[in-house]
Amino acid sequence: MLLCSFFKKLPKLTALFCVGLLISFVSQAADLTQIKTQIKQQEQKIAQRKQEQNKLQSALKIHENKINNVVGTLRETETSLKETQRIIAETNRQIKSLEQQQKAQKAKLAKQLDAIYRSGNPNSVVEHLLSDDAKNNDRMMVYAKHMNQSRLALLDELKATQQQLEQQKAYLSDQQQEQKTQLSAQKKQQQELQKAKNERQSTLNQLNKTLAQEQNKLDSLKANEQALQNEIKRAEQAAAAQEKKEREQLAQKKQDEEKRTNKVYQPTAQEQQLIRSGAGLNGKYAYPVSGKVLHHFGSIQAGEVKWKGIVISASSGTAVNAISGGRVILSNWLAGYGQVVVIDHGKGYMSLYGFNQAVFVKTGALVNAGQKIAEVGNSGGQSRSGLYFEIRRQGNAVNPLNWLR
Repeated sequence: MLLCSFFKKLPKLTALFCVGLLISFVSQAADLTQIKTQIKQQEQKIAQRKQEQNKLQSALKIHENKINNVVGTLRETETSLKETQRIIAETNRQIKSLEQQQKAQKAKLAKQLDAIYRSGNPNSVVEHLLSDDAKNNDRMMVYAKHMNQSRLALLDELKATQQQLEQQKAYLSDQQQEQKTQLSAQKKQQQELQKAKNERQSTLNQLNKTLAQEQNKLDSLKANEQALQNEIKRAEQAAAAQEKKEREQLAQKKQDEEKRTNKVYQPTAQEQQLIRSGAGLNGKYAYPVSGKVLHHFGSIQAGEVKWKGIVISASSGTAVNAISGGRVILSNWLAGYGQVVVIDHGKGYMSLYGFNQAVFVKTGALVNAGQKIAEVGNSGGQSRSGLYFEIRRQGNAVNPLNWLR
C-alpha cells in the first residue's frame, strides 16, 4: 500500500522507470537463487562422484592386494614344486644306480654259487639264494651256513642294497604324492589369480568411467602425486630412525666383541649389508627391467601434470630388480601407482618401482643390487603392464636415464 502511494506521487515516467527497475531486481534475485541451487547441485554431484571414486579405489586396492598375495603364494608353490621335481629326478637316478649295483652283486653272487654248485653243493641252496625270499632274515641265516665269510659279506651288501632300494622307492612314492598336492594347489592358486584379475578389471572399468572427464583425471593425478610425496616423507623419517638404531646396535656389538676377544670384529654378511646400505648412487646401473621406454621423464601425463619418472614396457610377471643396494623404506599399495617399492640408497638417493603385480620385499629389509624385489604388472589402474621407475635426490624426482646404462 505504501509502495503504491509512493508511485502515485512520482511523475509518470519516473514511476514507470522505478517499476521496471524493481521488476529487474526481482528477476535477478530469482536468477541468483537458481544459480545458487545449480551450484549446490553440482557440488553434490562432485562430492558423490568423489565418493564413488574413493569407493572404487578402495575396491581396486583390495583386488590388487589379493593379486599380490596370490602371486606370492603361487611363486612359493612353483619354487617348492621345482625342488620336489629335482628330488624326484635325483631319487630316480639313485634308484637306477642301486638297481645296477644290485644287478652286479647278484651276478657276482651267482658266479660264486655256480662255483659252489660245481663243487657238489645241493641245487636247493643255489635256488633259494637267488630267489626274492633271500631277503627274509631267518632263511638267510640258514642259507648262510653253507657259505664262507666272504660270501656272507656279499650277501650283506646285497641285502643292504635291497633295503636302500625299497627305502628310495617309498621315498619316491611320497615325493610323487607331494608333487600331486603341489600341482593341485598351483592350479587352485592360478584360478584364484585369474578371478582376482577379472574382478580388478571390472572395478577398473567403472573407475575409468568416473575419470572420463579430463579435469577429473587431472585432479586424481595431482592427488595421487601428493599422497605419494607425503608417504615417502613419512617412510623416510621412519627408516632414518631404524637405520640410526641398527647402526648404534652394531657399533655397540663391535665394541663389546672386540673387548671380549681382543680381536678386530668381523661383521656378518647382513651387517656388511647394513654398512654398505648408505653409500648412495654413483655411476651407471642396469635397468630394473629390460624393455622400451614408453613415457619419458618430464613428458606430459595429463594437463600440466608431467611424468616424474619413466615407464618401461615389460610383460606381466617379469622380474623387477633393485638397481643398487639399500633399505626398503616403503612396500605398499598406493592409489595411481599400485604395488610400490621404494629403496633408500643413502646420501639422499632413492629409487621407486611402481605398477607391480606383486612385491617380494618388506619395509625395513636390506636388499642387494640386482636382487628380485617385485614382478611387473599393471596395478594402480594401469591399462597395460609395465614398470614405473623413479630416482629421487634430496626428495626431488630427477631423470632416471642419467643413472641407467
